[in-house]
Amino acid sequence: MRVLICGGRDYNDYNKFGSVMEPIARKQWNSVKGAFDLTIISGGARGADTMAIEWADEFAANLMKFNADWQKHGRAAGPIRNQEMIDIGQPDLVIAFPGGKGTADMVKRAKQAGIDVMEIAS
Repeated sequence: MRVLICGGRDYNDYNKFGSVMEPIARKQWNSVKGAFDLTIISGGARGADTMAIEWADEFAANLMKFNADWQKHGRAAGPIRNQEMIDIGQPDLVIAFPGGKGTADMVKRAKQAGIDVMEIAS
């Protein structure tokens, strides 16, 4: 399963993040392989994105990280990165933690692509 995590750069509720991720991870544990059948997709920014990276590292989940190229694309870098996360990452699920315009853009793109979205309240 591929799970795209998005959310605000100031998001820092580690307890809520863990409580959301724990049941998903439990369902994706492969006891034969002794590993998760789980790939985390992250935008590489502060906040929820970094929490996703740290979580993937802690639980030895696969990680796909997409950094926005702000120097090359300017203000369009975030939306370009978001679309790449959809197109290349091919998530099965998007988990959206509280955030701003970038998170709203990611949720909109995911819904337009027919991807299940779990929006987490603050």
